[in-house]
Amino acid sequence: MPAVLSLLLFVALISACVAQTPVTAQYENLHGVIIYSNGYLLSWDQQFTEITVYDRDAKPAFSAPDRVDGASPIMWAVDSDGLVAGAYWSRQATEGRIDLRDRFGNIIGSINTGSYMPQQVVFAPDHTIWAACYVAGKHAIQDFKILHHYARTGEELGQALSWSEVGGDPTHPVIESVRGSQLLYVAKDRIGWNAAVHPGFRTWIEVDFSGTLLGKYDMRTAEGLAVWPSAMTASGNVWAKISTPHQNGRFTFLDRSKGVWQEVAGNLGGLLIGSDGDNLVTAQIDGASARLKFTASSSLQTEAAKY
Repeated sequence: MPAVLSLLLFVALISACVAQTPVTAQYENLHGVIIYSNGYLLSWDQQFTEITVYDRDAKPAFSAPDRVDGASPIMWAVDSDGLVAGAYWSRQATEGRIDLRDRFGNIIGSINTGSYMPQQVVFAPDHTIWAACYVAGKHAIQDFKILHHYARTGEELGQALSWSEVGGDPTHPVIESVRGSQLLYVAKDRIGWNAAVHPGFRTWIEVDFSGTLLGKYDMRTAEGLAVWPSAMTASGNVWAKISTPHQNGRFTFLDRSKGVWQEVAGNLGGLLIGSDGDNLVTAQIDGASARLKFTASSSLQTEAAKY
């Protein structure tokens, strides 16, 4: 019996060590910005004229042009089953839409968002879609709901988080989008939004799925350095890059209990491009190739907050 117990403990120890060992994946023929979304890689070319979706086997699934029917995709997201959602808008029109594509790139549906212009899209764990939108047309100067919730069928399931509630600048009620950058995230119990709602430092805003505001955090370290969230793990933890003029590879973690961004000890060894479950995904880029590394977030340590 003691021998069996020792064997079980040995196997458990080996399993724990394997679980902490970073897993890697190699991607080729990348030509620009990349982000990781639910097991799939999104890659834009340097001119943002084309986007390529890479499957779980690290091979290209399909590519699509930047413009479709005169409209440009602002942001794309991929669900865990390979369904792709793209937020589109046109400067000539006052209606937005979210196109749905299968894993081969075929458009299989479109959600008309009306005067709400989707700038960011993200899939929730239940496979519904959340979008960050601004309102266009004659209602543009009025208060509006930022987050819109949709079923894959196109049915609108709800709206949440008014512009006035987050303290947005009433003279500039526009939800921005940064090409190739994810600003909207979702975890098991919350939505996180990287927002520029007023001049100065950006704000990290969190709400639950019923629309209740959970918290707002200035996106800066205690040293006054700007941070840029790049991953929200399945459990809801937020990890961000620290913007520094002379150093690369510094990361920080949102400590909600203290309301501060705690710097991560050490270096993740690459560009933070997303998360996979509770693993952080970083990319080491060499020309048109990228080696992705998956590191358990639980294995990382944070430094003490600096005041």
